[in-house]
Amino acid sequence: MINFLSSHLEDCSSNNYFCFAIRCEVCGEYWYSSSIPFTKALFASEYSSKKELYEAIYQREKERAKMVAEKEAREHFSLCPICRRLVCDSCFMICDEMDMCKECAYRMEEYGESVVP
Repeated sequence: MINFLSSHLEDCSSNNYFCFAIRCEVCGEYWYSSSIPFTKALFASEYSSKKELYEAIYQREKERAKMVAEKEAREHFSLCPICRRLVCDSCFMICDEMDMCKECAYRMEEYGESVVP
């Protein structure tokens, strides 16, 4: 599911911090990862003559922040086994037969509780 989550992460980063978002495919609400500051953000002017080095450091830190965001997202999203959509915990149901998104549960008349009430 990690690769699947990665493909759904939207980059909301700036020059000063890294942040990613995922939109629930059922309710449309966005979840945002924790913001992680770019360690060299205050030193951008010092790297003006070393732009390639600065950009390489930025990309390296961004990839690390993305991995942290993926790990965080696993705590808030599930993949519905029926419709294969990525859904937030509010839209994911714990049902008797099989856990699924609330739209699939409603359509198949399955009952359960959402992960987050």
